[in-house]
Amino acid sequence: MVNKGSALWSWVGLLAVLVGVVLYAGGFLSGERIAAGDRGSVESEPTPQRTAQAEQLTRTLHEDAVGTVRSRRTVAVAAQLPAAIVRVEVQAGSAVSAGQVLVQLDDRDLKAKVAQAKQASIGAEAGIARATQVKAQADARAAQASSARERAAKLLAEKAATIEQMEAAEAGHLAATAAVAEANAAVAGANAERERAQQAIHEAEIALGFATIHAPIDGVVAERLVEAGDLAWPGRTLLVVLDPTSLRLEARVRESLSSRLKAGDELRVTFDTLDQHVGARIAEILPSVDPRSRTFEVRAEFESLAGVRPGMFGRLAIPAGERSLVVVPQDAVRRVGQLRSVVVEHAGQWKRRLVTLGESFDDGRVEVLSGLAHGERVGLSAESQR
Repeated sequence: MVNKGSALWSWVGLLAVLVGVVLYAGGFLSGERIAAGDRGSVESEPTPQRTAQAEQLTRTLHEDAVGTVRSRRTVAVAAQLPAAIVRVEVQAGSAVSAGQVLVQLDDRDLKAKVAQAKQASIGAEAGIARATQVKAQADARAAQASSARERAAKLLAEKAATIEQMEAAEAGHLAATAAVAEANAAVAGANAERERAQQAIHEAEIALGFATIHAPIDGVVAERLVEAGDLAWPGRTLLVVLDPTSLRLEARVRESLSSRLKAGDELRVTFDTLDQHVGARIAEILPSVDPRSRTFEVRAEFESLAGVRPGMFGRLAIPAGERSLVVVPQDAVRRVGQLRSVVVEHAGQWKRRLVTLGESFDDGRVEVLSGLAHGERVGLSAESQR
Protein backbone atom coordinates (compact mmCIF):
# COMPACT_ATOMS: atom_id res chain seq x y z
CA MET A 1 0.00 0.00 0.00
CA VAL A 2 1.33 3.43 -1.02
CA ASN A 3 2.20 5.74 1.86
CA LYS A 4 -0.04 8.83 1.63
CA GLY A 5 2.59 11.08 3.23
CA SER A 6 5.20 10.11 0.66
CA ALA A 7 2.80 10.80 -2.24
CA LEU A 8 2.00 14.23 -0.82
CA TRP A 9 5.66 15.19 -0.53
CA SER A 10 6.22 14.00 -4.10
CA TRP A 11 3.56 16.40 -5.37
CA VAL A 12 5.01 19.23 -3.30
CA GLY A 13 8.44 18.62 -4.75
CA LEU A 14 7.11 18.58 -8.31
CA LEU A 15 5.27 21.87 -7.71
CA ALA A 16 8.42 23.49 -6.28
CA VAL A 17 10.37 22.47 -9.40
CA LEU A 18 7.70 24.01 -11.68
CA VAL A 19 7.69 27.26 -9.68
CA GLY A 20 11.46 27.42 -9.88
CA VAL A 21 11.38 26.99 -13.66
CA VAL A 22 8.83 29.78 -14.06
CA LEU A 23 10.77 32.12 -11.78
CA TYR A 24 14.00 31.42 -13.61
CA ALA A 25 12.41 31.98 -17.02
CA GLY A 26 10.94 35.27 -15.80
CA GLY A 27 14.23 36.49 -14.42
CA PHE A 28 12.89 36.74 -10.87
CA LEU A 29 15.42 34.52 -9.04
CA SER A 30 17.73 37.51 -8.69
CA GLY A 31 15.05 39.41 -6.77
CA GLU A 32 14.96 42.23 -9.35
CA ARG A 33 12.85 43.13 -12.37
CA ILE A 34 14.56 42.74 -15.72
CA ALA A 35 16.40 45.94 -16.46
CA ALA A 36 17.36 47.37 -19.84
CA GLY A 37 20.08 45.21 -21.41
CA ASP A 38 19.50 42.10 -19.20
CA ARG A 39 19.12 38.87 -21.07
CA GLY A 40 15.78 37.11 -21.02
CA SER A 41 17.18 33.93 -22.61
CA VAL A 42 20.60 32.44 -23.15
CA GLU A 43 20.06 30.81 -26.51
CA SER A 44 20.43 32.93 -29.65
CA GLU A 45 17.42 33.65 -31.83
CA PRO A 46 17.38 33.54 -35.63
CA THR A 47 18.31 36.83 -37.25
CA PRO A 48 15.04 38.61 -38.15
CA GLN A 49 14.50 39.77 -41.69
CA ARG A 50 13.17 43.12 -40.56
CA THR A 51 14.11 45.17 -37.53
CA ALA A 52 13.17 48.38 -35.79
CA GLN A 53 14.83 50.59 -33.23
CA ALA A 54 13.45 51.36 -29.78
CA GLU A 55 12.65 55.07 -29.74
CA GLN A 56 12.43 57.53 -26.90
CA LEU A 57 9.47 59.91 -26.86
CA THR A 58 8.42 62.78 -24.65
CA ARG A 59 4.74 62.46 -23.91
CA THR A 60 2.42 64.95 -22.26
CA LEU A 61 0.78 63.61 -19.13
CA HIS A 62 -2.92 64.26 -18.69
CA GLU A 63 -5.21 64.29 -15.72
CA ASP A 64 -8.90 63.64 -16.31
CA ALA A 65 -11.41 66.13 -14.93
CA VAL A 66 -14.92 64.68 -14.86
CA GLY A 67 -17.83 66.83 -15.91
CA THR A 68 -21.34 67.00 -17.29
CA VAL A 69 -22.50 67.94 -20.77
CA ARG A 70 -24.69 71.04 -20.83
CA SER A 71 -26.35 72.98 -23.62
CA ARG A 72 -24.91 76.44 -24.22
CA ARG A 73 -28.44 77.66 -25.03
CA THR A 74 -30.98 76.67 -22.41
CA VAL A 75 -34.16 78.74 -22.05
CA ALA A 76 -36.66 78.56 -19.20
CA VAL A 77 -40.02 79.35 -20.79
CA ALA A 78 -42.22 81.30 -18.37
CA ALA A 79 -45.56 83.11 -18.46
CA GLN A 80 -45.71 86.92 -18.39
CA LEU A 81 -49.19 87.21 -16.92
CA PRO A 82 -51.37 85.26 -14.49
CA ALA A 83 -53.83 82.95 -16.24
CA ALA A 84 -55.06 79.38 -16.28
CA ILE A 85 -53.30 76.98 -18.66
CA VAL A 86 -55.68 75.69 -21.33
CA ARG A 87 -53.32 73.49 -23.37
CA VAL A 88 -49.71 72.33 -23.37
CA GLU A 89 -48.86 71.47 -26.97
CA VAL A 90 -45.57 69.58 -26.43
CA GLN A 91 -44.05 66.81 -24.35
CA ALA A 92 -40.59 66.41 -22.84
CA GLY A 93 -38.30 65.37 -25.67
CA SER A 94 -40.36 67.08 -28.40
CA ALA A 95 -38.35 68.85 -31.09
CA VAL A 96 -39.56 72.42 -31.57
CA SER A 97 -38.92 75.28 -33.96
CA ALA A 98 -38.58 78.93 -33.01
CA GLY A 99 -42.05 80.51 -32.97
CA GLN A 100 -43.93 77.22 -32.53
CA VAL A 101 -46.85 77.33 -30.07
CA LEU A 102 -45.93 75.62 -26.80
CA VAL A 103 -48.60 76.66 -24.26
CA GLN A 104 -52.01 78.30 -24.58
CA LEU A 105 -53.34 80.30 -21.63
CA ASP A 106 -56.95 81.29 -21.00
CA ASP A 107 -57.41 84.49 -23.04
CA ARG A 108 -61.14 85.20 -22.71
CA ASP A 109 -60.70 88.21 -20.40
CA LEU A 110 -57.90 89.54 -22.58
CA LYS A 111 -60.05 89.31 -25.71
CA ALA A 112 -62.84 91.17 -23.89
CA LYS A 113 -60.39 93.94 -22.97
CA VAL A 114 -59.31 94.25 -26.59
CA ALA A 115 -62.95 94.53 -27.66
CA GLN A 116 -63.61 97.20 -25.01
CA ALA A 117 -60.56 99.17 -26.11
CA LYS A 118 -61.67 99.03 -29.73
CA GLN A 119 -65.17 100.20 -28.77
CA ALA A 120 -63.64 103.10 -26.86
CA SER A 121 -61.62 103.95 -29.94
CA ILE A 122 -64.79 104.03 -32.03
CA GLY A 123 -66.37 106.38 -29.48
CA ALA A 124 -63.27 108.60 -29.59
CA GLU A 125 -63.49 108.81 -33.37
CA ALA A 126 -67.13 109.89 -33.09
CA GLY A 127 -66.14 112.52 -30.52
CA ILE A 128 -63.50 113.86 -32.90
CA ALA A 129 -66.11 114.13 -35.64
CA ARG A 130 -68.49 116.07 -33.35
CA ALA A 131 -65.74 118.36 -32.06
CA THR A 132 -64.55 119.01 -35.61
CA GLN A 133 -68.08 119.98 -36.68
CA VAL A 134 -68.48 122.35 -33.71
CA LYS A 135 -65.11 123.90 -34.52
CA ALA A 136 -66.14 124.48 -38.12
CA GLN A 137 -69.27 126.28 -36.95
CA ALA A 138 -67.25 128.36 -34.46
CA ASP A 139 -64.75 129.26 -37.18
CA ALA A 140 -67.61 130.43 -39.42
CA ARG A 141 -69.13 132.58 -36.67
CA ALA A 142 -65.70 133.99 -35.85
CA ALA A 143 -65.22 134.95 -39.48
CA GLN A 144 -68.58 136.71 -39.54
CA ALA A 145 -67.83 138.51 -36.27
CA SER A 146 -64.48 139.64 -37.61
CA SER A 147 -66.12 141.06 -40.76
CA ALA A 148 -68.77 142.81 -38.65
CA ARG A 149 -66.10 144.40 -36.48
CA GLU A 150 -64.15 145.64 -39.48
CA ARG A 151 -67.34 147.09 -40.99
CA ALA A 152 -68.27 148.84 -37.74
CA ALA A 153 -64.79 150.29 -37.44
CA LYS A 154 -64.98 151.69 -40.99
CA LEU A 155 -68.40 153.18 -40.44
CA LEU A 156 -67.30 154.67 -37.14
CA ALA A 157 -64.37 156.30 -38.90
CA GLU A 158 -66.84 157.78 -41.42
CA LYS A 159 -69.10 158.80 -38.53
CA ALA A 160 -71.80 156.60 -40.02
CA ALA A 161 -71.92 154.34 -36.91
CA THR A 162 -72.09 154.99 -33.22
CA ILE A 163 -69.70 153.99 -30.46
CA GLU A 164 -72.32 151.61 -29.16
CA GLN A 165 -72.45 149.76 -32.52
CA MET A 166 -68.67 149.46 -32.55
CA GLU A 167 -68.64 148.08 -29.03
CA ALA A 168 -71.33 145.54 -29.95
CA ALA A 169 -69.31 144.37 -32.97
CA GLU A 170 -66.21 144.08 -30.78
CA ALA A 171 -68.09 142.04 -28.20
CA GLY A 172 -69.43 139.72 -30.90
CA HIS A 173 -65.91 139.21 -32.23
CA LEU A 174 -64.56 138.36 -28.77
CA ALA A 175 -67.36 135.87 -28.16
CA ALA A 176 -66.75 134.19 -31.51
CA THR A 177 -63.00 133.97 -30.82
CA ALA A 178 -63.69 132.37 -27.43
CA ALA A 179 -66.01 129.87 -29.11
CA VAL A 180 -63.25 128.96 -31.57
CA ALA A 181 -60.79 128.42 -28.72
CA GLU A 182 -63.31 126.24 -26.93
CA ALA A 183 -63.93 124.23 -30.11
CA ASN A 184 -60.17 123.77 -30.63
CA ALA A 185 -59.86 122.50 -27.07
CA ALA A 186 -62.71 120.09 -27.70
CA VAL A 187 -61.02 118.79 -30.84
CA ALA A 188 -57.72 118.40 -28.97
CA GLY A 189 -59.50 116.55 -26.18
CA ALA A 190 -61.20 114.25 -28.68
CA ASN A 191 -57.84 113.51 -30.34
CA ALA A 192 -56.27 112.77 -26.98
CA GLU A 193 -59.12 110.41 -26.18
CA ARG A 194 -58.52 108.62 -29.47
CA GLU A 195 -54.78 108.29 -28.63
CA ARG A 196 -55.65 106.81 -25.25
CA ALA A 197 -58.05 104.39 -26.90
CA GLN A 198 -55.39 103.36 -29.46
CA GLN A 199 -52.86 102.86 -26.67
CA ALA A 200 -55.38 100.75 -24.75
CA ILE A 201 -55.91 98.62 -27.85
CA HIS A 202 -52.14 98.19 -28.26
CA GLU A 203 -51.65 97.18 -24.64
CA ALA A 204 -54.62 94.83 -24.68
CA GLU A 205 -53.36 93.15 -27.86
CA ILE A 206 -49.87 92.75 -26.36
CA ALA A 207 -51.38 91.14 -23.27
CA LEU A 208 -53.46 88.90 -25.51
CA GLY A 209 -50.29 87.87 -27.34
CA PHE A 210 -48.75 86.80 -24.03
CA ALA A 211 -51.55 84.25 -23.66
CA THR A 212 -50.01 82.21 -26.48
CA ILE A 213 -46.47 81.12 -25.54
CA HIS A 214 -44.09 80.30 -28.40
CA ALA A 215 -40.76 78.46 -28.62
CA PRO A 216 -37.91 80.99 -28.26
CA ILE A 217 -35.34 78.88 -30.18
CA ASP A 218 -35.01 75.80 -32.33
CA GLY A 219 -34.35 72.93 -29.96
CA VAL A 220 -35.77 70.19 -27.78
CA VAL A 221 -38.12 70.36 -24.80
CA ALA A 222 -35.94 69.21 -21.90
CA GLU A 223 -38.56 69.57 -19.16
CA ARG A 224 -42.34 69.95 -19.00
CA LEU A 225 -43.30 71.32 -15.60
CA VAL A 226 -47.03 72.08 -15.98
CA GLU A 227 -50.26 70.51 -17.18
CA ALA A 228 -53.53 71.86 -18.53
CA GLY A 229 -55.53 73.38 -15.69
CA ASP A 230 -52.50 74.61 -13.76
CA LEU A 231 -52.18 78.30 -13.00
CA ALA A 232 -49.40 80.26 -14.66
CA TRP A 233 -47.99 83.46 -13.23
CA PRO A 234 -45.12 85.76 -14.14
CA GLY A 235 -41.77 84.10 -13.48
CA ARG A 236 -43.08 80.55 -13.15
CA THR A 237 -41.16 78.19 -15.46
CA LEU A 238 -43.51 76.17 -17.61
CA LEU A 239 -41.06 74.40 -19.93
CA VAL A 240 -37.30 74.22 -20.45
CA VAL A 241 -36.10 74.30 -24.06
CA LEU A 242 -32.48 73.69 -25.01
CA ASP A 243 -30.39 73.54 -28.17
CA PRO A 244 -28.93 70.00 -28.39
CA THR A 245 -26.43 71.00 -31.08
CA SER A 246 -24.69 73.69 -29.03
CA LEU A 247 -22.93 71.80 -26.24
CA ARG A 248 -20.15 72.21 -23.71
CA LEU A 249 -18.62 70.16 -20.91
CA GLU A 250 -18.67 71.72 -17.45
CA ALA A 251 -15.85 70.01 -15.55
CA ARG A 252 -14.35 70.43 -12.08
CA VAL A 253 -10.54 70.83 -12.16
CA ARG A 254 -8.07 70.72 -9.25
CA GLU A 255 -6.97 74.22 -8.27
CA SER A 256 -3.31 73.19 -8.56
CA LEU A 257 -3.81 72.87 -12.32
CA SER A 258 -5.23 76.38 -12.72
CA SER A 259 -1.93 77.81 -13.98
CA ARG A 260 -1.88 75.31 -16.86
CA LEU A 261 -5.20 76.43 -18.36
CA LYS A 262 -6.48 79.56 -20.07
CA ALA A 263 -9.45 80.49 -22.25
CA GLY A 264 -8.95 79.34 -25.83
CA ASP A 265 -6.86 76.25 -25.02
CA GLU A 266 -7.61 73.20 -27.16
CA LEU A 267 -8.21 70.03 -25.11
CA ARG A 268 -9.91 66.66 -25.58
CA VAL A 269 -13.18 65.36 -24.17
CA THR A 270 -13.81 61.61 -23.88
CA PHE A 271 -17.25 60.01 -23.57
CA ASP A 272 -16.82 56.56 -22.06
CA THR A 273 -20.37 55.39 -22.80
CA LEU A 274 -19.83 56.04 -26.52
CA ASP A 275 -16.11 55.12 -26.55
CA GLN A 276 -15.48 58.34 -28.50
CA HIS A 277 -13.59 61.56 -28.00
CA VAL A 278 -13.78 65.01 -29.54
CA GLY A 279 -11.69 68.17 -29.51
CA ALA A 280 -12.89 70.98 -27.24
CA ARG A 281 -11.97 74.62 -26.66
CA ILE A 282 -12.00 76.28 -23.24
CA ALA A 283 -14.61 79.02 -23.40
CA GLU A 284 -14.75 80.01 -19.72
CA ILE A 285 -12.83 79.43 -16.51
CA LEU A 286 -14.90 80.49 -13.53
CA PRO A 287 -12.84 82.66 -11.19
CA SER A 288 -14.08 81.23 -7.89
CA VAL A 289 -12.80 78.00 -6.31
CA ASP A 290 -15.04 75.64 -4.36
CA PRO A 291 -13.56 75.72 -0.83
CA ARG A 292 -14.82 72.23 -0.05
CA SER A 293 -13.52 70.32 -3.08
CA ARG A 294 -10.66 72.75 -3.90
CA THR A 295 -11.70 72.70 -7.54
CA PHE A 296 -12.78 75.30 -10.06
CA GLU A 297 -15.16 74.98 -13.01
CA VAL A 298 -13.94 74.89 -16.60
CA ARG A 299 -16.40 75.15 -19.49
CA ALA A 300 -15.14 73.61 -22.72
CA GLU A 301 -17.18 73.91 -25.91
CA PHE A 302 -17.13 71.21 -28.60
CA GLU A 303 -18.78 70.42 -31.91
CA SER A 304 -21.90 68.29 -31.88
CA LEU A 305 -21.12 64.55 -31.76
CA ALA A 306 -23.65 61.84 -32.60
CA GLY A 307 -25.06 60.31 -29.42
CA VAL A 308 -23.86 63.04 -27.07
CA ARG A 309 -26.72 64.61 -25.12
CA PRO A 310 -27.01 67.16 -22.32
CA GLY A 311 -26.57 65.52 -18.94
CA MET A 312 -24.08 62.90 -20.13
CA PHE A 313 -20.79 62.17 -18.35
CA GLY A 314 -17.52 63.25 -19.95
CA ARG A 315 -13.83 63.47 -19.09
CA LEU A 316 -11.72 66.53 -19.93
CA ALA A 317 -8.01 65.75 -20.41
CA ILE A 318 -5.96 68.39 -18.57
CA PRO A 319 -2.20 68.71 -19.33
CA ALA A 320 -0.29 67.77 -16.16
CA GLY A 321 3.38 67.66 -17.17
CA GLU A 322 5.59 65.47 -19.38
CA ARG A 323 7.51 62.18 -19.17
CA SER A 324 9.97 60.26 -21.35
CA LEU A 325 9.16 56.76 -22.55
CA VAL A 326 10.57 54.04 -24.78
CA VAL A 327 8.38 52.65 -27.57
CA VAL A 328 8.62 49.83 -30.11
CA PRO A 329 6.26 48.58 -32.82
CA GLN A 330 3.54 46.23 -31.60
CA ASP A 331 4.87 43.61 -34.06
CA ALA A 332 8.11 43.41 -32.10
CA VAL A 333 6.34 42.02 -29.03
CA ARG A 334 5.73 38.31 -28.56
CA ARG A 335 2.97 37.31 -26.16
CA VAL A 336 2.94 33.93 -24.39
CA GLY A 337 0.36 33.78 -21.66
CA GLN A 338 1.10 36.63 -19.27
CA LEU A 339 4.69 36.98 -20.48
CA ARG A 340 5.83 39.60 -23.01
CA SER A 341 9.17 39.45 -24.78
CA VAL A 342 11.14 40.99 -27.65
CA VAL A 343 14.12 39.79 -29.68
CA VAL A 344 17.03 42.21 -29.12
CA GLU A 345 20.39 42.50 -30.88
CA HIS A 346 23.22 42.22 -28.33
CA ALA A 347 26.91 41.83 -29.14
CA GLY A 348 26.14 40.70 -32.69
CA GLN A 349 23.58 38.11 -31.59
CA TRP A 350 19.83 38.17 -31.25
CA LYS A 351 18.49 37.27 -27.81
CA ARG A 352 14.96 37.07 -26.51
CA ARG A 353 14.33 39.35 -23.55
CA LEU A 354 11.32 39.67 -21.25
CA VAL A 355 9.79 43.14 -21.09
CA THR A 356 7.07 44.95 -19.21
CA LEU A 357 4.64 46.90 -21.39
CA GLY A 358 2.69 50.07 -20.74
CA GLU A 359 0.33 52.10 -22.89
CA SER A 360 -0.53 51.21 -26.51
CA PHE A 361 -0.78 54.00 -29.08
CA ASP A 362 -2.94 54.53 -32.14
CA ASP A 363 0.10 54.57 -34.46
CA GLY A 364 0.82 50.87 -33.79
CA ARG A 365 3.53 51.34 -31.16
CA VAL A 366 3.60 50.26 -27.53
CA GLU A 367 5.42 51.63 -24.49
CA VAL A 368 8.10 49.48 -22.86
CA LEU A 369 8.33 50.12 -19.13
CA SER A 370 11.29 47.84 -18.43
CA GLY A 371 13.56 45.37 -20.19
CA LEU A 372 14.59 47.56 -23.11
CA ALA A 373 16.62 50.75 -23.55
CA HIS A 374 16.36 53.60 -26.01
CA GLY A 375 18.33 52.92 -29.21
CA GLU A 376 18.38 49.10 -28.95
CA ARG A 377 17.37 47.22 -32.12
CA VAL A 378 14.53 44.72 -31.98
CA GLY A 379 13.26 42.21 -34.48
CA LEU A 380 9.77 42.25 -35.96
CA SER A 381 7.57 39.17 -35.91
CA ALA A 382 7.31 36.91 -38.93
CA GLU A 383 3.65 37.85 -39.40
CA SER A 384 4.61 41.51 -40.02
CA GLN A 385 7.09 40.48 -42.70
CA ARG A 386 4.48 38.96 -44.99
